[in-house]
Amino acid sequence: MKTKNLLMVALLTMAVLGLKAQEYEPVLQEGNEWHTLYVMVASYPTPEKYNTFVNWISGDTLVEDVRYSKTMETVNEEDNPYLVALLREEEGKLWGRKRQYGFQTEMLLYDFNVSVGDTLRFGDFAEFEYWVVDSVSFEQIGGRERKKIWFGLDYLPRGETWTEGIGSDLGLLYSGWTSAMGGYTRALCFHHDGDLVCQNPEYDACLITTIEEAEMQKANIYPNPTTGFFAIEGSVKTLAMFNSLGHEMYSGTTSAIDVRDWPKGVYFVHITGKDGEVSIKKLVKQ
Repeated sequence: MKTKNLLMVALLTMAVLGLKAQEYEPVLQEGNEWHTLYVMVASYPTPEKYNTFVNWISGDTLVEDVRYSKTMETVNEEDNPYLVALLREEEGKLWGRKRQYGFQTEMLLYDFNVSVGDTLRFGDFAEFEYWVVDSVSFEQIGGRERKKIWFGLDYLPRGETWTEGIGSDLGLLYSGWTSAMGGYTRALCFHHDGDLVCQNPEYDACLITTIEEAEMQKANIYPNPTTGFFAIEGSVKTLAMFNSLGHEMYSGTTSAIDVRDWPKGVYFVHITGKDGEVSIKKLVKQ
């Protein structure tokens, strides 16, 4: 009987720990800090401009009887902090009021409740397009398992990824900006209480202000896993793809590949950079 009781206690403990491990990790937490690269695309005679926006949560405020977290920002860690957005989070969803709209319009920025195949409108360009959930995965980041949601658009090789407790790979405030005209954004680093939790593997720094620093970008594949298209970002001269048996499936120079008709499984992408260096990435086709 004693052994049976001990077994029951162990099973209950495992169940509680399992539920606790799956508890939702909120994005909005004091001590979180986001570094986001913002690049203004060149238009003659103006050259490309590189800035790093640094964001963090600093207290809260009421707007129309709704409580929001105040999101602060500096540019290149140089200027005085200013209020850039008011954010609120509830049951896995995050809404925001942004400075450029006078904090008047509330928009949906994240919804971590979606499943594969769901469609969703979010971010600054929600009026013009909707996103499709390409895949959902889990990854150990910062000492805990976090949900990752991969979005895609049929007409773009690059989509967007959200990470629970962190935000978009385009930056905290830039979900939905993949097809933005005139520039692009990329999340660089995420810190909590001063400790680095994760860093964009495509870049070697958390602060980028020049084209030279940006060109340190490493080759990376996106999205991964995928059900259709994937793209190579970074320095790419040529690439070749092989299945798990070593058979070559593709070779060429294009950086956007359609694998919708390929069998599900693991593939290996051999990428030759413009500097001649070869790297091998693993791609999962779902």
